[in-house]
This record gives sequence, structure tokens and C-alpha cells, in this order.
Amino acid sequence: MRLSKRRATTLTRRARHHHRKQRGTLPCLETGGTQVYAYWSCGEGLVVSVHLDTGEVPGDLISPDGTIPIRITVNGACVFSAD
Repeated sequence: MRLSKRRATTLTRRARHHHRKQRGTLPCLETGGTQVYAYWSCGEGLVVSVHLDTGEVPGDLISPDGTIPIRITVNGACVFSAD
């Protein structure tokens, strides 16, 4: 899947940060119907967790096999990619 520059920009601009509402809630960024959590875990270090099961991911972002393309970078270097 290839997103147009316009579609990618629109999705990025609409990103929302969900503030912690109660103790135990993790920091969350929501964009394009996905939720991305980033937090520190004792014994693990930095954890980044991506949730696609919100029910709000637009159909044009979902591949026929039910997945979405993901690329994770660290300091600009790609460490994971799935199309």
C-alpha cells in the first residue's frame, strides 16, 4: 500500500495524544485509528506497543489480508518493517 502525501499528512495532523486519566493508564498516541503506546518497563527498557484493534482504522489503510504496513525506526535507522 502506498499512501499519497496528502493522505499521510492528513493522518499525521489528526494525531491525538491521550493523557493519562487514571493511575495505571499508559501514554498513548492515536493516529489513523491505531493506538501507539510508549513506556518504560522494569527489566525490559523502552516498550513500544502498537494496537490496531480499535475498530476505527479506515478501510483504505488496511491491506486485503487485514494488516497495515508498519516501519519502526530508531535514530533514523529502520529496525522493523512489515508491508
